[in-house]
Amino acid sequence: MAKAAPVTAGKDPLRGLPVIRPETHGRHSLIDRLALDLRERFGSPEDFAARLGMSKHELLALYYEPENSLRPTQQPPDMVAAEYSRWRTWFLLGGRGAGKTHAGACSVLREARLDPEARILIVGPTYTEIIKNQLEGPSGVLTLARPEFRPEHLKSKKQLIFPNGVKADYLPAADADKFRGYGYTFEWLDEIVAWKKDPVAVWNECCRVGRGTSKRMRELGLSSRKVITTTPAPTELFREILKQRRGLVLSCSNTLDNSAHLDGDYALQALDAKKSPIGRREFWGELAFDLDPALFRGVDWNASRVKPKDQPPLFDFIVIGLDPATGEKKGADEHGIVVVGVRREEDGRDHAYVLADLSLKSPEPAAWAKKAVAALKAWEPFAQKDGGGRPRAWIFAETNTGGSMVTATIHTLAKVKVLTERARNSKAERAAPVSMLAAAGLVHMVGKHEKLEEQLGKFTGAPGGHARDDRVDAMVWPIYKHVVKMRRNIGAAAIPESVAEHGPE
Repeated sequence: MAKAAPVTAGKDPLRGLPVIRPETHGRHSLIDRLALDLRERFGSPEDFAARLGMSKHELLALYYEPENSLRPTQQPPDMVAAEYSRWRTWFLLGGRGAGKTHAGACSVLREARLDPEARILIVGPTYTEIIKNQLEGPSGVLTLARPEFRPEHLKSKKQLIFPNGVKADYLPAADADKFRGYGYTFEWLDEIVAWKKDPVAVWNECCRVGRGTSKRMRELGLSSRKVITTTPAPTELFREILKQRRGLVLSCSNTLDNSAHLDGDYALQALDAKKSPIGRREFWGELAFDLDPALFRGVDWNASRVKPKDQPPLFDFIVIGLDPATGEKKGADEHGIVVVGVRREEDGRDHAYVLADLSLKSPEPAAWAKKAVAALKAWEPFAQKDGGGRPRAWIFAETNTGGSMVTATIHTLAKVKVLTERARNSKAERAAPVSMLAAAGLVHMVGKHEKLEEQLGKFTGAPGGHARDDRVDAMVWPIYKHVVKMRRNIGAAAIPESVAEHGPE
């Protein structure tokens, strides 16, 4: 492998490193290439097996071998080019939905099949995420394994056992000391961007336990190897990984490279995301360390601003975003109350319209509830009606601090529709995809909301932002929940739990 250039202080942190990209190494898997060849020769890929002279058994074998569906950026470096045959760390940076989990799971299956003496470690953010995504998910090891090579899952031992005896342990990236005492020949580290508890220490321990060897590895001159599959982020952990350049090969892939397997609305969102730095990181897999920590500072609100007289006459639905200052000194923080209307426009995208900022400070405990209910009553006429003739409008509030108190307080005033959800991620994680939509011109200020816009310009999502981000959070939640397109199995970060609904329909 060619010697990599030293780390430079330039804007591109990957400069000087070997990088596998679709533009340089191809965009199509083996099955894709076969289908394209048939289309060119016969005008259609129909009768795939017959035209290739394959039996039904051979077609099944082709189908059940997941490696055949891997694009070059999803393949371990030695499968892509001979010069990468002795890679030590394969660092796959990909956008959300780019097929990173599929690539990581296939690399584990391949290693287990090729080396009966392999000792494999699988690491993810939590036990739950490991099982849900890396093992049992649509692109997990257990799902992709060929029927005759499907491992036994011993949940009590946190271990997979393959038919040839290879064992794969799995551990969450929660406590670096838990990794001590092990020795592995192969490791799959997934979504390191979502490792929350001392990720650099966990990474260092992964490096220390990657010390195993086998007869096959000695014969081929191979070292213990690591596969890292993740959405990039400008964190200290990424800097640490890029420092260890010996045997490091990267792959870069964006969400749209995998568009054939994605929902159309989700692919559209990925296309729009290219207009913002965060979007280029989250969906296009670009790694940069000089991002502005203020998530909305680069948004030109004037470019998408709508005059009140030009706002749509009806919205698909309207949400009163509510962030009451519960659990804090009532006189210190604002009660965030922001009205958001959502409407599917002719461009096929959902647009969010910030209709009113009614945030207030008040020593009266129920002042926020009165204001929210009044806002709902005032804006209901501008919402489309459901099948029962009721306006599609409701109040939404996070319940991490106030719990059921929010709903109970509102229902003492009026029996209106209230949706609540317990936040499973940070304010920054919720705001990041909303800022991408705003940069793409899909979030509109109807009129001017000076205090809200001022708060947005300074918002970083850092902990302890009370009295600095109440308006922002009240605006972000409805857009995050109802406009940001989510999909399962896209990594551990920013996946919402199910909604708990209270009150009458």
